[in-house]
Amino acid sequence: MDGVSHEATKPNPTLKVVLLGDSGVGKTCMRSQFIHHMFTNAYKATIGGDYLTTSVTINGEGETNTKVNLQIWDTAGQERFNSISQAFYRGTDVAVLVYDITNYESVLSLRRWFKSFLQHCHVEKPAILIVGNKVDRSSDRNVDIEEIRELLVGGNQLREHMDFDTYVRDWNEDVKEVTAKQLRSVEEVFTRVAQLGIAAAAAAPKPTMVGFDSLDLGQDPPKSSCAC
Repeated sequence: MDGVSHEATKPNPTLKVVLLGDSGVGKTCMRSQFIHHMFTNAYKATIGGDYLTTSVTINGEGETNTKVNLQIWDTAGQERFNSISQAFYRGTDVAVLVYDITNYESVLSLRRWFKSFLQHCHVEKPAILIVGNKVDRSSDRNVDIEEIRELLVGGNQLREHMDFDTYVRDWNEDVKEVTAKQLRSVEEVFTRVAQLGIAAAAAAPKPTMVGFDSLDLGQDPPKSSCAC
């Protein structure tokens, strides 16, 4: 033996992340800033959906760090593409609900996006993060971050809207404002995404092994009482 451990290296965890929200709120720009470190004002609507993969390092247990792979899906914000986008929701670990702070209606639309997501993700309890984009246009602001919970959970008190309280882990930590023009704020979003995804995976119930009666191979099998 050469003293070298041949224990298999544990692979980095991979999380599926889906960006949801109305067309024009900045989902594509956020992902582009995070992965490519670039921003463009040229607007091109996303059709259907596509994903890019990158990684982020978060604090693990003790003093160790954990590298997490993120598969980030950008989905169409136009209603006519909804049926296509919904196909990409399945198996999502973390949903990032994006609104535009200058567009009040884009916040209210998150109710519809969230409801559709829950219907099609086929995950018992995915993590969610709510992000208000375009803080660089604060002079045009139409909604404050302090209003978000009331707008999503309260209002007309429809039962379907109450789900937000079940899925938002911490309303102080998991509602953020950013500008897709600045890398640092966007990095904070996806670092939190990784933290939420890992925490949700750790809290998920583990599958249990079905028990079997033990069989002593050293014993003779019981003889049949049948006289056949």
